[in-house]
Amino acid sequence: MPIPVKSLIISWRTIALSLLLSVIVGFSAIGEPVDRVIEAAIGRAAWRPVSGDTVIVGVDDKTLQSLQDQEFSVANHARLIRAVDDAGAKRLFIDFSYYRRLTHPDYSKVAAAVRRMDDRVVLAVPAAKMTGSDVKVSYWPSQAMGDRAVRACICWEYEFWQVWRVPLAVIADGRHLPSFAALLADRPLDKPGLFLLDFSYDTSTITEYSAIDVLNGRVGRQQLAGKYVIFAPTNASSSDQHFLPGHEKLPGAYIHLIAGEALKRGNPVNIGFFPGLALTFAILLGALAVRRGRWFAWAAFVTTSALIAAKIFLGLSLVSTQIGAACFLIAALSANVSRTRRRASAQRENPVSGLPNFEALRSQAAFGSATVVAAKVVNFEDLAAFIPGDGIGKLVEQVTRRLQLASQGTTLHHDLDGTFAWLVPYYQHSQIEGQLAGLAALFNAPLTIGELRVDVAIAFGVNDEFEGSNAQRLAAALVAAERAIRTRSLWTKYTSRQKEDAGWQLSFHSQLEDALTGGDIWVAFQPQFEIATNRLVGVEALARWTHPTRGPIPPDEFIVQAEKSQDIYRLTLFVMDQAIRSAAQLRERGIHINMSVNLSASLLDHSDLVGTIRVMLTAHHLPPEILTVEITETAQIENSRQARHTLAQLRRTGIRLSIDDYGTGQSNLEYLTEIEADEIKIDKRFVMTMRDSQRNLEVVKSTIDLAHRLGAVAVAEGIEDAETVTLLANLGCDVGQGYHLGKPQLFSELTATLSASPQNRTA
Repeated sequence: MPIPVKSLIISWRTIALSLLLSVIVGFSAIGEPVDRVIEAAIGRAAWRPVSGDTVIVGVDDKTLQSLQDQEFSVANHARLIRAVDDAGAKRLFIDFSYYRRLTHPDYSKVAAAVRRMDDRVVLAVPAAKMTGSDVKVSYWPSQAMGDRAVRACICWEYEFWQVWRVPLAVIADGRHLPSFAALLADRPLDKPGLFLLDFSYDTSTITEYSAIDVLNGRVGRQQLAGKYVIFAPTNASSSDQHFLPGHEKLPGAYIHLIAGEALKRGNPVNIGFFPGLALTFAILLGALAVRRGRWFAWAAFVTTSALIAAKIFLGLSLVSTQIGAACFLIAALSANVSRTRRRASAQRENPVSGLPNFEALRSQAAFGSATVVAAKVVNFEDLAAFIPGDGIGKLVEQVTRRLQLASQGTTLHHDLDGTFAWLVPYYQHSQIEGQLAGLAALFNAPLTIGELRVDVAIAFGVNDEFEGSNAQRLAAALVAAERAIRTRSLWTKYTSRQKEDAGWQLSFHSQLEDALTGGDIWVAFQPQFEIATNRLVGVEALARWTHPTRGPIPPDEFIVQAEKSQDIYRLTLFVMDQAIRSAAQLRERGIHINMSVNLSASLLDHSDLVGTIRVMLTAHHLPPEILTVEITETAQIENSRQARHTLAQLRRTGIRLSIDDYGTGQSNLEYLTEIEADEIKIDKRFVMTMRDSQRNLEVVKSTIDLAHRLGAVAVAEGIEDAETVTLLANLGCDVGQGYHLGKPQLFSELTATLSASPQNRTA
């Protein structure tokens, strides 16, 4: 699926250019320092021991001191080769050149000792120049040493004055030649090529014996039998000393041994830079597309860490890869994202007041249960035209100062046209009217701008609905402020449209389908409290619809329409699945409360309803007794036999049944005889008016008594104030629900509230 251009925080052109430059970095050596630093770090932390199959017999400082710092003679070379042969070494690798000793009187002894070992001896072929796997040989070992002695290259590749790669085999003067490392690993003759060293070997685990100890018999068959032996110079003054990344200066024999140890473990592979670059590009492109790159920094950090970890892991498995190009891509895109965000941040600030503008307000986290308050300066354009010079800036400054008294610590936002907005936390909701009245009193006093005294009027708009995006809720508050100006009111509250137009009715089915698949329909959760103890015992799942053009649609409006268009079954199953999923998540967190879901009585005709609910319960691992199905009276039960069968199946499953909106609709006695209810919910119209209506009070009281006589729980809906709670407690009502106790809220808000309170947790 193509990614919309608008969903990216930076342009496709910038992305393409960054990718192109990264590919260039990959093909060039620009990105190598990144890989080299990581490889050197592996060498610094080297931990892997060598196998011990190969040992080194070195002409070391001890040997030279025993010879009184004299050169290790040609005769001693011959004696040592014979001693290693007599000790039963499996193979001897001679890392010495005899080119300048061909005329030495004792050279024939060396040649004879080599011929005596037949093909169990490997002679070093040094390289004068190495280009890739092509080698120009300095000299070849003399034919006097016989044709059976194996010739092998002792070259390697340097970068940054250190040894990084060693050949498997080379082309030396047109001749296919193995390396010391390949022969130490008993590999058949490989194709010419180089491989990256494994720097994780701990060089302190390499066994080295002094040549003088071999000559004196202190090292013999016990130490050398069956071993591969490298005979090489290891003294500190030798020219055969090299830097290995992460290690101190080492004799060349150590590097041959380490390379051979790595080859014993498998076949080295180089996958290059492209896999890492391609994977990084895919991840970062996805991060740029999700919520306009809000998580890009985290994605870049995690990807960089993963690249380093993958390089280390693969390197230890003899798979070499280069991540310099991928790291360059991360750096390039990160720099562009950072620059774009700095520019966007500047664009989200009002240049006159320095306050964040409405774009900053729209793009922040969801408003949740906060109320949006908008304030408009009446006739702002006239004031801007009348006040000379920079007076409008001073006017905005004074208006801002007065409005900040109402924001009480929350951030005040200012748009260009004299419009302001801020959020009021839910716990301050009851204070809004008093705050706005206080602000109106502040603006009764004129503003002084230089020598001018200016009367400024402010109108306010309030949106306290939870439905809708930030932009929709802010727009609703602004509409309310405009209405306040037209009606000359201090403030007005936004209310959604109640009437549906013909187009809405005709396209309801398709719009509902789009809303369900597009996420415009969602589920809110309203708490239910045990009245006697004020303990949270359950929540009711309620469908909410935030239309992209109409804004928040009242539930009564779209639910009734869904019943008319036969879409109520699809809508109910959507809410049911979300409710069961949410209840299961609460149980996983140790929060054990009931979950209630409305079920239109007309849906009892569906023979597969119970089976579908069972599948949902099983899929989310939720015990059926946690779920309460509320049977509403918005439609007649058309098939009483099927309805009775469906209700019986629900009870056998263990699901609790509730009669919703008791006291309205069709005959309640019929419901009580058809449904063996676990609870009866008293309609909110009786609860909200029972303090003012004796008749409604008697209905509530009798319903509570009836519920208790039937062994059911009495639940009161529509509790709007503390006095109603007290009255219901005196009447013995079991459970209460309403805006006074808790508004419908997002699942994230519900879990945050429940997690902070231990009363609903069980061990």
